[in-house]
Amino acid sequence: MSIKNLYPTVSLLLAGVLLLCGRAALAQGELQRVGTVPPPATAERLFAASFECNEAGYREGEIPDDELVNTPNRIPNGWEVIANGSMPIVDSARIHYAKSCEGSAHVERIAGIDSVLIKARDLEWSSAPGKPFDVALYQQVDVVSGTAYSLSGWMLTLCGGSNTNPRNDCPDGYYMAKMLGIDPLGGVDMNAPGVQWVENRRNFVQPDGVTRIGWQNLRLGVTAQAPTITVFARINSPFQWHGNHGFIDALSLLQAPTATLTATPPITGSVAITLQWSGDLGPDIPLIPNGTHRLLFDVQYWHDANGRWRDVIGDVEAGETVFYAACPGSLYRFRVQPHAEQPSGVPGAWPNQRYPGVWSEPIEIFVPAPAAEPVQPMPMDAQLFLPLVNNQRTC
Repeated sequence: MSIKNLYPTVSLLLAGVLLLCGRAALAQGELQRVGTVPPPATAERLFAASFECNEAGYREGEIPDDELVNTPNRIPNGWEVIANGSMPIVDSARIHYAKSCEGSAHVERIAGIDSVLIKARDLEWSSAPGKPFDVALYQQVDVVSGTAYSLSGWMLTLCGGSNTNPRNDCPDGYYMAKMLGIDPLGGVDMNAPGVQWVENRRNFVQPDGVTRIGWQNLRLGVTAQAPTITVFARINSPFQWHGNHGFIDALSLLQAPTATLTATPPITGSVAITLQWSGDLGPDIPLIPNGTHRLLFDVQYWHDANGRWRDVIGDVEAGETVFYAACPGSLYRFRVQPHAEQPSGVPGAWPNQRYPGVWSEPIEIFVPAPAAEPVQPMPMDAQLFLPLVNNQRTC
């Protein structure tokens, strides 16, 4: 066949190749366009914050030397674990008690199907059960330095108790401390002095040993001081006692709500200071699915005579009030803290996380003393009576 006769065939083949290349290029372009579609908006900044064995899962951890060989440690993926002293049992609650992630046994959790179990070593099988422990899960998170973040989470501790027996015999003075913390500098040492903590020592039942308290919500707000902060979820069980174990579940880290406070000094001859406050939920909280969070505020004042912050008003929406200074001729300081909470009695996001902001920088207001009035001389034979004064108002 001559070249001239081959030309139409080559042309058809070339056209087919070009067509296929064009379709491939089109398909590649479509894939690229699909890949640039932004993911759905989400508020949560922690990875695997619900500790579900059927989602992010768990990995094998170190087994304590003196523990039963059939009690392995499992660490939730995305988290690290550290301890002061000996490491207790750390495990998926569902895998531990139901023997698998698909098991149907009762498992303590506040949401989903799973939680993290923290259990004292030698819990019930030795002559010295419930060895003390102090352990924390931690995760480092990228943030914006100078921005406030709010951490909320849930824990349950059982001192001298069990999931099935509603009674406990935890001795007076004994406790297990549930703790949430944030290192604003992003360090991984839970003993570092810069870590800010919130603590709850309530047992799983009331002091009567019967009435159940159950899961407790802990929360705090901290301003980041570096591009990374570290979140800690910690249980400290400092006393040896049988039955001591606890659970961690449903952590959440969001950008915190903000607040602004203004204080108007009193006019001449007055001790009335006008306080006004307002704020914003921030970018994350409105993205919570089914969330009904509203912004509330706490306002406090400081006077050196008291040596501590005292409440002016709390759990209120944006507004204003008048503060009457009891000690003119001295300095007062005022501050405000926002917190986002869902109203009770109506549907909302579950679990019911609360998100506090940080306290504002104090505003100083000096309240002048009233001008002294001329003193009239008393008659020589006048009698002076001094009344007894009780419950005198402090500054």
